[in-house]
Amino acid sequence: MEAGGMKKAVALILLGLMVFSLTPVVHLAKSATVPKSASITGVSLGLKDKAVLGPFEVQFVDVNPNWSKIYLQVDGPQGSLRYVVSQDGYLLYPSSANVYLNVSLVWIRYDTKSVLLEIKSPLQKILSNRNMVVGNTLTLPEGFPQIKIKLTSVSGDTASFKVTMPYGDTYTLTVDKGSAGTVRYKLDGTHSYSNYLTIEVTNTVSNGATINVYIPKIASTSFKIVKEGQDTNPPEQNPQETVLVYNGLIYVNEKLPVKVENTTYYVKLVSAIPDVAKVEILRGSQSLGTMLLEVGDVPKDVPKTPLRLSVQGVEPDYKRATLRVYAPLGAEVTPILRQANLVADISAIPREMMLTDSIVVTINVQNLGRGDAYDVSVAAPIPNDFELISMTKTWNLKAFPAFTNMPALIYVLKPTKVGEFDIGKATVTFYDDKSLETGKKRVIHSAPLTGIKVYNVPSIDVSAQAYNGTWSNYVTAKVGDKVSLRFTLRASDGNPDYEFVKNATLLLDLPSSVDGQALVDIGTIRAGETKTLQLDLTVLKENLTNIKATLVYLDPLGGEHRLTLGSLVTINSIPPRIITEEVKVWPTAEELPSYVNQTLAKMDDPKQLAEELAGISAEYLPPESNPWKPAAIVFILLTVILAGVAYRYWDEAEKLKEKLERRKQRRPGGLPKKEGEEEGESSEIAEL
Repeated sequence: MEAGGMKKAVALILLGLMVFSLTPVVHLAKSATVPKSASITGVSLGLKDKAVLGPFEVQFVDVNPNWSKIYLQVDGPQGSLRYVVSQDGYLLYPSSANVYLNVSLVWIRYDTKSVLLEIKSPLQKILSNRNMVVGNTLTLPEGFPQIKIKLTSVSGDTASFKVTMPYGDTYTLTVDKGSAGTVRYKLDGTHSYSNYLTIEVTNTVSNGATINVYIPKIASTSFKIVKEGQDTNPPEQNPQETVLVYNGLIYVNEKLPVKVENTTYYVKLVSAIPDVAKVEILRGSQSLGTMLLEVGDVPKDVPKTPLRLSVQGVEPDYKRATLRVYAPLGAEVTPILRQANLVADISAIPREMMLTDSIVVTINVQNLGRGDAYDVSVAAPIPNDFELISMTKTWNLKAFPAFTNMPALIYVLKPTKVGEFDIGKATVTFYDDKSLETGKKRVIHSAPLTGIKVYNVPSIDVSAQAYNGTWSNYVTAKVGDKVSLRFTLRASDGNPDYEFVKNATLLLDLPSSVDGQALVDIGTIRAGETKTLQLDLTVLKENLTNIKATLVYLDPLGGEHRLTLGSLVTINSIPPRIITEEVKVWPTAEELPSYVNQTLAKMDDPKQLAEELAGISAEYLPPESNPWKPAAIVFILLTVILAGVAYRYWDEAEKLKEKLERRKQRRPGGLPKKEGEEEGESSEIAEL
């Protein structure tokens, strides 16, 4: 019973193993970032052994006595290079600027006298922004392993894929938007190429996703370990010496003719994808088959022909590749004549400007054709109404490759008058492969640059007058009066369509002594135009009022300007006043004797003045023989003087008398006098 149960258990285990072996392998990969490289781990090499990955070989060639440093040699399309590597060190082939292989020394096994290596190759994008709908299947381009990618579902920002490998294994990837999932590729029973396929999800929609696909730069899945003494490259059968007869570009659907003796072969580029070119070989019009050439691979023999081919670079965006063709000595290659397609464009900034501004003109030239252009010359247009400020009028270039842009030709122009102008066309002359055969230059023109508008601002003259009975710059008014103001604005002569101001406004500076409209809207004033406007002011109080103004306007392009006009008119509301002023008046001839008499009487010492008057009077009197007459005149003058003196003393006596009378009246009741008072009175009397 126990034996039977054991047999049943063993049978069930074997059945389960058999069922498991028939079930497809399923791996679930989570989302992550795009890795930098794919890698092959666990590569164990003994001394002189090689690891071969496609056209690349990594050989353990030597070691130092204490096994602290090993010597590795890498052979590939870029040549053979040797490296010295220590524990945890690495090498980059062929250089750090152009890495195909990154080989790391993981450890050194002293017991088995071997080393353990990790071989990496950087990832490169082969499919960019591919849109997939749920249920669709995408297969890698021809030349790569035929891996199939199927979008199975999309949920929110998460997309699920089923990846089927050429050897039958399947992987399920669940990738979030902005992340990536990876799949390994089995190389043999021991080694795998991890991260061989990477799917990056850049966007998701309800029933689809946008993805990028990456594979290693060394996409070959041919891998093996070659022990010492094994020959990886058996000798060729009936080798034939060949030489390089062509090293250059070839575009998709172009056929390169190679004539060997009396037979002409054609090398046709069928397709170009990253690092892989598919070519077709023809003998005359008969197709001999197609080949896949990997970038960096060794030259390959073309079956049924004496030719060998290799590809040095592939540019899928331009649908072209750089091929090397090897043929027997004496073979001839007929170059493919390609036509350049030059396109010129001329533009300007700004297209509308003021007369004082400058315009920057830019000419761009690009070659959209498959052929190169030679001896390219660009002539820049300069119209008559502009002057060149900077740069030259022409630009030259010896060679202008296909699908490239010429550096922009930039120059500056300054307008000399207003109006609308056409700058003109840029002219480009050049040769290409076909025109070199004829010796005649080709000429192309850009579209014309038109509609350049140049504006200016006319000078504005502003005058004003006030009215309060008459028009004048100076008027008088009373408080409460209405005073009219009239402003006249004249624009200088010019082109009214391109010389004008707009949104003009007159701002009046009104003092508190007047009231009225302080902001006057004028609008547009064109060259040669005169505008008149009138408004009323009310005089509020007495003042000498100066009316000042500022003209604010926009130029044709919207720039704001201010013109300060100062004082334009004066309003005087101060009423006139009577001013009394003493004016010295001389006495008449009739009044003069009386005036002289009064003057002499008021003087303390009138003698001197009297003598001067006598001398003046004597000159106007007729001479007489009477000797008593001068004495009589002197007597009369002395009498006048004495009379004046007597009059003065009399006047003083009267004043003293009034003073004494007032003092007597101040003491009613007969109060006794003080001694000082009596003495004062007696002294005054004595003085009198």
